[in-house]
Amino acid sequence: MAGFLRRSFTSRFSSLLLSSLKDRATIFYVLAFIPLLLIAYFNAFGVIIPIFGFLLFYLKKQDLWFDERTDLLPKVFGVALMIGSFFLYFVWVPFLFSYMVFYNVTNYIVYVFGLCVMFFGLQSLRRVFSPLFLMVAASTNPFISKLMESYTSSYVVSAFTDISHGFLRALGIPVIRDSANVLTLQTRNGPLPLRIIWNCVGIDSILIFTMVLVIMLFEDASSTRTKLLWSLIGVSGTIVVNFVRVTLIFVIDYLYGAEAGGNVHLSIGYVLFFIWLGLFFYLFSKREAISMKIRLIVRALHHSKPNLSVAFTSIEKMRAF
Repeated sequence: MAGFLRRSFTSRFSSLLLSSLKDRATIFYVLAFIPLLLIAYFNAFGVIIPIFGFLLFYLKKQDLWFDERTDLLPKVFGVALMIGSFFLYFVWVPFLFSYMVFYNVTNYIVYVFGLCVMFFGLQSLRRVFSPLFLMVAASTNPFISKLMESYTSSYVVSAFTDISHGFLRALGIPVIRDSANVLTLQTRNGPLPLRIIWNCVGIDSILIFTMVLVIMLFEDASSTRTKLLWSLIGVSGTIVVNFVRVTLIFVIDYLYGAEAGGNVHLSIGYVLFFIWLGLFFYLFSKREAISMKIRLIVRALHHSKPNLSVAFTSIEKMRAF
């Protein structure tokens, strides 16, 4: 009986899998998803933008022409781009980009570009402009960060150190600012100097969040005022999250030592960023309900003002009496 059930389940699963793979849309999204695993293997943080690009592809499913067939030439060109994307590392490493990993968002852009051409032809590219633009913009992130570092590093890092120093003192942690970017914690095992550098500021996460935000708001039909308000909330929240991240690392350094702080340092940034990203877009999706609740609260407070005035007047009269 058990063998029969096992064979029946395997047969049904195989039939379902084969029927799914006959659907061009399913094949497209499976092929688009697989390289994300490779990006995550080399750089967990670097997979954020490609994932959002993939989600945008999925949201645009109705706009893509899965029922139309392309000519042989676009198919060959698309397949060549897809295969070639896995060998870009060997092209740029001998020249300028020796710091790049084997497979990152740039490889994925070329891969997805080829995938779209193979499935839909060149005319489809305007329909997938948003996800492609998002990933192209993200590929420039390291260069933008380096450019900002060269011009603003001394000011930004110094200001970040000042604010972090204030956060720690507010928490009651004994800390001394020894220089423009060095904070020394007075731990029970002696002084522990900690240096804040450009990467600690979190400019990369701010740039990534901004790029995701721009594309998501571009696709949204909200008013300009709403988009500007939520953009301000999103970027401000990302900055606050960066301060929380550094403060948590320093608190762990103070309580448990530099080794524990170093271990947390490896993952806390990813965890907090993903939590904030998910929370922000959840709140943004519920913005109309949130706006309605705020209006009701403001209205209730407004109507309660006369009652409060009457109450205060009555109290004053009783005191006078």
